[in-house]
Amino acid sequence: MLLGLALDLLGSIRVKMLFYSAVLNGILAPPLIVLVTLLTSNPKVMGTRVISPLLRFLGWGTAVIMTIAAIGMFLTL
Repeated sequence: MLLGLALDLLGSIRVKMLFYSAVLNGILAPPLIVLVTLLTSNPKVMGTRVISPLLRFLGWGTAVIMTIAAIGMFLTL
């Protein structure tokens, strides 16, 4: 809260900060999706509660789509 107050007092542009936080989220999401998919697919980590093949497929598909979107964002700059 103090950081937000300090940024407000310094006259930062809030909309621009929201935009950059969304860009950062889009860049960080693919590796995190891969990590979560790998961890939840591993029986050594999850025991008997590993994800189903459908969810594994959807996780990898989402990671691929998000990676393509992030690369596309950099190519359009």
